Amino acid sequence: MKLSVSELLIMFENTNFANYNSFMEETIEKEKLQLEQSYEDYIMKYPKEVHDRIFEDQFEDDFHNFRDVFPKILRTSALIAQYAYFEKTLNKISNDCQEKFNLTIKPKDIRHNGVKKYIFYLKHVVGLRINDGESLWRKIEVYNQLRNHFVHSPEDEFSLKEKLKLEQNVKGLKFKKDALDPEIFDLIRIEKEMNEDFFELYTEALKYIISELKIKNQEL
Repeated sequence: MKLSVSELLIMFENTNFANYNSFMEETIEKEKLQLEQSYEDYIMKYPKEVHDRIFEDQFEDDFHNFRDVFPKILRTSALIAQYAYFEKTLNKISNDCQEKFNLTIKPKDIRHNGVKKYIFYLKHVVGLRINDGESLWRKIEVYNQLRNHFVHSPEDEFSLKEKLKLEQNVKGLKFKKDALDPEIFDLIRIEKEMNEDFFELYTEALKYIISELKIKNQEL
């Protein structure tokens, strides 16, 4: 079956993000391995009983940065970029539908914001069969909440309720209970599974919307 221009563009952008995620993870792993090798080479010159002291004095900060800090920054940025692309793509699809089907209501007329606005528009105005109560859309909404937290509240503190909700829907997050408040949790580590999972979710969502658009076109 011949692919439409929209499908080709989406596949192209999805491939770019998939390649970027792979490149990012390979770079993170490469840097960690180089640091580990550097440490192993260095301590060979010294007796075993001082290895821990050498690690604490000269390598501990670097290991923390390359294992936790830098991967967290990179993976957070990747999620924000992917979500922005997903939202932009839904915006384009919605506006294309408004023009193609000559609809009087435009996406900008919808009061919702972001992805919610476009899903609402495609479902209630365009008439696509979208069950926004399904697991796919619920998980995407949780990723949106996490993305908003990264953008607007980067202190990385979460309530117990927020933590439990994230753990049920988002992969690759590691929390640590706050030392002073047992109801507050710090997000201390983000693993590669977070972006891998979100990539699969929004790719599935876009494929579904395009398939529903094809059905609608056939019904006209």
